[in-house]
Amino acid sequence: MNAWIPVLLITVLASAAGCSLSASSESSGASSESSARSSESSSKSSSPDSKESAYRDDVRDYTEAYAKSGGQFDAFQKRLGELARKYDVTNWEDSLATYEGVGAGLGRAKVRQSQVDAYKQNLGRGDPRKMDAIQNAYNAQS
Repeated sequence: MNAWIPVLLITVLASAAGCSLSASSESSGASSESSARSSESSSKSSSPDSKESAYRDDVRDYTEAYAKSGGQFDAFQKRLGELARKYDVTNWEDSLATYEGVGAGLGRAKVRQSQVDAYKQNLGRGDPRKMDAIQNAYNAQS
């Protein structure tokens, strides 16, 4: 009977250690999850100006890459919509930040004025505010 005591003792200790480890990792996981939620809520509660600026910058970067590599214009517009959703921009087609980002991206890509004019026509659709936003942002980058 004495031979069973060390085995029982090892089993109890191992079991206790396992519970302790499990509780520790659960606590660590809960802490990480809480930290992620806190980070997410702080980014959502950031000022509208900083969100708009981040959106404009992403549009600029995407437009620059698109203008350099080419592709279908429909795919370009679809990606603009995806970027807008990422930043909670409910109507990217009415947001001047979209057109400012596009113009800045075209400027960084160093496209010709004729290409800028095509974007103004196809994306701005005759709206002078949108077309001016593209042109002014393009000019600022050139």
